[in-house]
Amino acid sequence: MVKNQKKHLVSFPVDCLPGGVRQYTVAVSESLQVPADMVASFVFAVLSLCIQGKYSIRVKADWVETLNLYVLVVARPSERKSPTLKEVFKPVFRYVKEENERRKSEISEYEIKKRILSGKLKNIQDTLSKPTSKAKYTVQDAVDCQKELDELEEVTKLQMILDDVTPEALVKAMKANSEKMGIISAEGGIFGMMAGRYSNNTNIDIFLKSYSGEYFSSVRVGSGGITLENPLLTVCLAAQPQLIADIMDNKEFRGRGLLARFLYSIPNSMVGSRTYRSKPIDQLIRADYENLVEELLNIPDLTGFERVIRLSPEADALSEQYNQWIERQLTDELEEIEDWAGKLHGNTMRIAGILHVVKHKSNAINVLLEEDTMKSAIEIGKYYLEHSKQAFDIMGLSDPQEVKDAKYIISRIDSNSKNSKIRFISKRDAFDLCRGHFGTVEEMEPGLKCLEEHGYIAIKPEKSGRGRPSEKIYINPEYYKWKEKQNVKTR
Repeated sequence: MVKNQKKHLVSFPVDCLPGGVRQYTVAVSESLQVPADMVASFVFAVLSLCIQGKYSIRVKADWVETLNLYVLVVARPSERKSPTLKEVFKPVFRYVKEENERRKSEISEYEIKKRILSGKLKNIQDTLSKPTSKAKYTVQDAVDCQKELDELEEVTKLQMILDDVTPEALVKAMKANSEKMGIISAEGGIFGMMAGRYSNNTNIDIFLKSYSGEYFSSVRVGSGGITLENPLLTVCLAAQPQLIADIMDNKEFRGRGLLARFLYSIPNSMVGSRTYRSKPIDQLIRADYENLVEELLNIPDLTGFERVIRLSPEADALSEQYNQWIERQLTDELEEIEDWAGKLHGNTMRIAGILHVVKHKSNAINVLLEEDTMKSAIEIGKYYLEHSKQAFDIMGLSDPQEVKDAKYIISRIDSNSKNSKIRFISKRDAFDLCRGHFGTVEEMEPGLKCLEEHGYIAIKPEKSGRGRPSEKIYINPEYYKWKEKQNVKTR
């Protein structure tokens, strides 16, 4: 069941976007009467799609991030997700259409050459297979013809975006399109495909590996196999809250890290306050955006040449501070979404790289990433952090506050026991262990009650002289036995 979603979340920091992109985001938001968050997240997906595989960012010596993003915007059916997607992705669809028109003659030429060489090879092979025939051809002729056929550069129609596609079909499409693809949908039905809508088996390997360009190989009985050396995928989904709640039912999505790869945006709804006569998008602003998209799409892929963005010393220092800021929270505030938060720094660096390319375009690798760009990326990363916390709460994948408090209390008692197992501890001493997390003993009560209800502890009043009876917390011995079993499993 979807949890109550009434929390007002921070708005997207639009001022952190480069000038033209910022103006376009604001203009679309005003014209379509949709939150700027939705527009900005879709725009980032477009930019990611334009440059994935063309650039990467070197975070530090042995850490390089690709610049593709997985984005998921959560909004109700009436929030105008589809019109916004259509507007933002329009220049990509136009580019694909025009490119395929240009390729028509090249495709025809390729297919003619392929048919001629294939026919020639078959003729040579047929002739050589007849022992009584005169030696019109040699084996070397067959070898040379096969080599010429193998070296013939394949030309196919360009495909950059898919919607409702099976993982198997996605792999084939990526193979035919330089191992890159975008999945764009206003429905989020792709999760059903991942979960095995037609095969009853969860199949998410290609989605996991295409997030960071990992080697992928698929072998199917009777249909051969497909190998992708460096697959890259941009995913942009707009889904209803109910879908987000439903995907938690598949344990593999969380257990294998699929959900941790997405940047989540839950825009504050404008439904009920939208105006009818909104300001249309300024044509110059739209043209600037569309020209930017076309320019980025026209940056060529250079096979074997790595365009790597590098950080300035100032940006590097900010990156380190940000990393440590996240790290300090992974065992406390961000513990419930540790898997997602563990990828936050890397995702933020991807955002920084995209902002840098938008600023400098084809000259991006000749300029160090500036301090201001890193600051903007970090602000945007913190926006997605707040929204992702809420998304995981909607999915039921983060605990209620009393459960979080209960876990914190028992962990503090446990860590203080050192080599011996504490049988009991006074409530006052337990509060001292948790000081800083709770302001008063009373604030600790819901967490203690939760522990008691689940049998981890028992709380008993004990008299000590004339004064008010104190309360002692007795630890269930079964808890320590369970801990020992868990430690054995993880060794």
